[in-house]
Amino acid sequence: MSGGSMDYVCYRVEDAASMTEDAEFSELLRDAAKVLHAEEWWRSCDSSEEEYREELASFKAKWFKGNRAERLKGYVDREIDRCRKRCYSIIGPVTIDDVLRGEGEG
Repeated sequence: MSGGSMDYVCYRVEDAASMTEDAEFSELLRDAAKVLHAEEWWRSCDSSEEEYREELASFKAKWFKGNRAERLKGYVDREIDRCRKRCYSIIGPVTIDDVLRGEGEG
């Protein structure tokens, strides 16, 4: 069995990520879980320190040096797209063009 030196904390963090309501926080936890996994496997002699350092550098580049405003805009855009798709599914086979032209209304 791989890992174990940190009591598989990465899996508990991954589980927590799936339970949060905040998209940004959830993504941060998933990314942190990847770093924890890499560190645990390195400390358990199942992977190299280089692999851990690469994962850590990737995490830091994303979360500590990135443009938070752009990342947040991405979350908003994805949520709007998800809501749009859900709303359009209510319309059924009528296309949005039909609705905009006033056709297919109830």
